[in-house]
Amino acid sequence: MSSSIRHLVVALLLVVPLVVGAAVAAATHLDPASAWSSGEEPAAAPAVAVTPELVDARRAAGEAGAQAGFLTTGTGELADGVAEMKTGAEALPGQFNEAVTGAQQLHQGLVELQAGVGQLGTGAGEVADGVGGAVDQVIGLGALQGQLLEAIDATVADLDGADDPDVVEARAQLMDLRGQVELIRLDGPVAEQLQALKDGSREIANQLGVPGYAFHDGIYSATRGAQDLSYGLTQAQGGVGEAVSGVEALQEGAQRIDDMATRTQDRISAVQRALPVSPAPVGEVEEAVEPALSPLFALLIAAVVMVGGAFAGASRRWWVLVAATVGLTAAGVLLLWLVAPASTPVMLGWSAVVLALGAVAAAVGTRALLGLFGVAGGAAAAGVLGLVQLGVVGWVWKTLTTTDISAAWQVAANLSPLGWATSGLTVAGNDGSLGVLWLSLGVLGAMAVLGLGAAAVERRRVHG
Repeated sequence: MSSSIRHLVVALLLVVPLVVGAAVAAATHLDPASAWSSGEEPAAAPAVAVTPELVDARRAAGEAGAQAGFLTTGTGELADGVAEMKTGAEALPGQFNEAVTGAQQLHQGLVELQAGVGQLGTGAGEVADGVGGAVDQVIGLGALQGQLLEAIDATVADLDGADDPDVVEARAQLMDLRGQVELIRLDGPVAEQLQALKDGSREIANQLGVPGYAFHDGIYSATRGAQDLSYGLTQAQGGVGEAVSGVEALQEGAQRIDDMATRTQDRISAVQRALPVSPAPVGEVEEAVEPALSPLFALLIAAVVMVGGAFAGASRRWWVLVAATVGLTAAGVLLLWLVAPASTPVMLGWSAVVLALGAVAAAVGTRALLGLFGVAGGAAAAGVLGLVQLGVVGWVWKTLTTTDISAAWQVAANLSPLGWATSGLTVAGNDGSLGVLWLSLGVLGAMAVLGLGAAAVERRRVHG
């Protein structure tokens, strides 16, 4: 394998940890703000100086954010409720049309029923007249029964004593007839039943055909009610469309209110993000110590250390790299202590690890560029890449201290060793998310291990 190919492979291997780190950060939606805060409340970077006014402003912004959250919840429920109302209102025209059609059919049916009842009333009147006449005649036969019995008795008495066989036979037949006439009962219960039949038929005729009776008037009232219902629904049918349009307008208004509430909450969150955080408890600003590490200070310290590491990488002597790494790390830790006097030993320890790995990563990266492009070309490439890193990472982290940025810019910053060194220092100096710290250490450590391993293999090949 030629020397240029080996250097190209080494350079590509050094890029792999950066790509993996950027991919992991993007896939897990790693919030850069977690480098200096671990809470859910949106926060800006730590302030360089803390004043009572700043604390009061942040407290007011926090209260406004809480109220905006309640408002957003309420407007969201309002929008959802109106959306459900619109869904129901959209089905209303069809249902109302069915109601109008049903009312019209009901009215038409009652009109036909009313006409049929009128015809039934006429027929029932005729039936009642016939039943009444027949009953009167039958009951009248009861008065004739006594007269028939008297006539039969008189005739039998006249024929009594006659010896003529025909007369005797006739007298016997009259006696049988008298028994049959006596069996005919047209008075008492029978007469009452016949009278009830007569009265019932007349009542039916009156209910069906005579105004003032309940059934007759009920049919006419129901017909008029169905007519009024059909007319009223027909008149109201045009207003249903207006009601649906009103609900649609209400939904649009509710959605606009919800959007405005959401934008208000976003703006308040942006204000909270723009207000630097004080590490001192509220009400103790006067006694507060200096705040923790500002991300911009972390960026500058990491840049200084990595520039020194890049110069150390130009030398092939391993002791130069070791000495430079130790010296640069110590200088970086001293700078951290100067800009953040409240630093703890743990913070300084983690910061030292990040700075050491950053210096080595810069050194092996510079060594790979020198091997790939030569001394002049490699130095120029290292200088250009260093300036690009400083510009991109500096702008990204300066913007992140006050607001959010797009994911593309975050990925661009995460593709540089300086970005991960800044993230690691910021986490260590502010007790931020350990996930960001470990990812930073992993990326820088992988670059250092790959670069040192490649250098060891190259040295063994040359001296072997």
